[in-house]
Amino acid sequence: MFDCLVHQEEMRPMKDREQDNVSLALLAHDLRTPLSAMRLTAELIGNGPLNEDQTEKLSILIKSIDALTALTGELVATTDAEPGSGPVFQRVSDVVQDCADLFRVAAEEKRLDFEVRIEDRASGIETGHPAELRRVVAALLDNAVKYTEEGAVRICVDQVGNSDSGGSDAGGQDWVLISVVDTGPGIGAEEAAHLFQPFRRGRHGLAAGPGAGLGLWGADRLLHALGGELVLVDSNMEGCRFDIRLPLNKRKKVPTSEARMDRGSPELEHSVAVKTHVLIVDDNDTNCRLLSTLLESFGCSYEVAKSGDQALSLVKSNCYDVVLMDLNMPGKNGIETAREIRAVPGAALLPLVAVSAALETVGEGELREAGFLETVSKPILPADLYAVLERSMRRTGAD
Repeated sequence: MFDCLVHQEEMRPMKDREQDNVSLALLAHDLRTPLSAMRLTAELIGNGPLNEDQTEKLSILIKSIDALTALTGELVATTDAEPGSGPVFQRVSDVVQDCADLFRVAAEEKRLDFEVRIEDRASGIETGHPAELRRVVAALLDNAVKYTEEGAVRICVDQVGNSDSGGSDAGGQDWVLISVVDTGPGIGAEEAAHLFQPFRRGRHGLAAGPGAGLGLWGADRLLHALGGELVLVDSNMEGCRFDIRLPLNKRKKVPTSEARMDRGSPELEHSVAVKTHVLIVDDNDTNCRLLSTLLESFGCSYEVAKSGDQALSLVKSNCYDVVLMDLNMPGKNGIETAREIRAVPGAALLPLVAVSAALETVGEGELREAGFLETVSKPILPADLYAVLERSMRRTGAD
């Protein structure tokens, strides 16, 4: 069935496929706007007083937003991939731990034992496909927690050789092995025969409510594209075990002594007081409110322009230290506005910062030509914005 779908896609006119790519890129951009608002709001909440439990749950919320943002990035990457762009490497253990954190609360609500075990020999292994791996692990953990009513859900990361991996490869390949084990209802032999087919759901899935029946099929396709495989190792009336097997990346392992990067809410230390006057140019009210709140927390003053024309008018009549400009505005977009600002007397050196949820779709050369000196990607991280403001002030000698 999958091959048939691929053949049908190849037979479609190129113009139609290009239009679909544009639609996907626009969808990704539109999704990033509310995600940016959610991320920034969560960051601001994290700057206030929180107890330990609230801090932990806020961290899970932020990681969930980041996971969704990564998916929108994949949509843009597949429609506007840059030739020669290399993979982004991340430790497998970090990907698994982040995914596990997303499902820990749901497991605890059901009073399930929830365990993550990273074997020492696998702790430094990296993957060049963290987003794809995250989707596969999330699909398995989602099913495991959803269908397990009592007992436990466990996930383990290990490194194995081909002889003890049970993999289909006959060579001497070493593997990353990620096992997800649960004590749920299990999968019968008849259902197991159709497990990785699209739009097929087992009796427990049908009983649980609506669903597309694409989770395991999609996970299997993703792993095959990476040279790996997804295997149902064991299933009985007391649960089942799925194994994710990925070829061990030839990139050198990360030393286990390196600290794991925490992608939670950063605490900004105002070692340099950022006191500057900023012009926010964005037609979205929510983005303007969030940016203004963040600037206030830095000690900055600001004004807001809702369009390119309004921004030009304000630049001609006022002095600003930095301009934060959304690229995707109706009427005069950010690129066009930047070019016209550069022509305003006295504004030739004004630091312009491009703010967008789809920076991947704009070339660096085009941004430089328009006069942008810095970029900030949505969802906006407070630490990133703070650093941009500091660099902009140093560039103009404002600090």
